[in-house]
Amino acid sequence: MAGTACRQAALGDAAEIHKLLLALAPEIPVQVDTLEREEALYALIRNCARSGESWVAEDEVGRIVGFALAERPERGRHYAEHEMVELHYAGVAPEHRGHGIFTELIGKLLTRMVPVATALSPQNRSGAVDRLERLGFRRIGSPGGEHRLRWESGAADL
Repeated sequence: MAGTACRQAALGDAAEIHKLLLALAPEIPVQVDTLEREEALYALIRNCARSGESWVAEDEVGRIVGFALAERPERGRHYAEHEMVELHYAGVAPEHRGHGIFTELIGKLLTRMVPVATALSPQNRSGAVDRLERLGFRRIGSPGGEHRLRWESGAADL
């Protein structure tokens, strides 16, 4: 990860994360074919950046080159009950791949030692499913055809 550093995402990072996510949209894939979908994506990015659960990787000049967008789902839970983190999107700019940035970003999520869940489209071409499995994520039921994975504390060492 020479020349890059990871830090928690902040609300002010939303526009730069959005730009990178749009560039990666075809391989993830992310549907942004309407203004409503793109606005919803930007709102999700802002919520994740504000949550304190998301991380970014910056290059040596401070440009965001990777992200892991996550948040704690609040639906159907009471304070400190069933705590978990939901990983929505993670990606690294193509020119910065192969340097461990994705692993570092996901590792930051896992340091809280609470379960992390994610769902990936079957059309995902980023290789994220295989990388997440190598980091200790396990496949769980996928009734809708998506790849659903979950990491539990103690499942694997980074």
